[in-house]
Amino acid sequence: MIGIYLSAKNDTEGFRIPVNPPELPFKNTADGEEFSIAKKGTVNVPKPMKLTEFAFSSFFPADDTHYAETQFREPQIYIDQINKWMAAETVIRFIYVGGSFSVNELVTIESFEPKDQFGTEDVDYTISFKKHVPFGFRKMEVVKKSAAKKVAATKQPVTVAKKEAPRDNPKPVPQTYSLVKGDSLWKIAQKYTGNGANYKALQSLNGIKDSELRKLPIGLKVKIPPEWTAKK
Repeated sequence: MIGIYLSAKNDTEGFRIPVNPPELPFKNTADGEEFSIAKKGTVNVPKPMKLTEFAFSSFFPADDTHYAETQFREPQIYIDQINKWMAAETVIRFIYVGGSFSVNELVTIESFEPKDQFGTEDVDYTISFKKHVPFGFRKMEVVKKSAAKKVAATKQPVTVAKKEAPRDNPKPVPQTYSLVKGDSLWKIAQKYTGNGANYKALQSLNGIKDSELRKLPIGLKVKIPPEWTAKK
């Protein structure tokens, strides 16, 4: 038995066409493009087919009739449902069974023309469809500069071991002076600083007691305060 069904939202909405149309023509069109070539004439470059389009005309009966394929519904119910789908840009499923071929396609309603006519309350209409191919756009992800900086900030800093500079010797090695005959700490201080009264610093550095000042042996190596040689 021939039947045409329209449904949407997982068959929670829909209906069967109450009166089958006298014909159901389908139109498949190629999208070839013509070009003119010198000395050859017009050529046609084949391209993918266009989306299938089809339409039919029938009517919604105003009363319960024996030739209706479904339980009676007021014509307004069908009209409201179709208008609702079109307003919401709803993709519906079109099913045609029982004929020489069958159709089960997702479609969109391209036009719907109900027509009131005098002499009967039946509502004539013409409705057209176009095949729908599901598609979607992939959302692009833009990497923001701040995010890139965060990634860079999370990287552990590279530690570079610094070579330590060689330490300066904090305690310069004092020069020494070997006593000769007739030397005294006074003379040594006089020699290095120009003032013999500075001998106390020489005495202290070398740990010489006052009682030993006059008994310093010849050849004794006396350490010279570093500041004396630096001045020199």
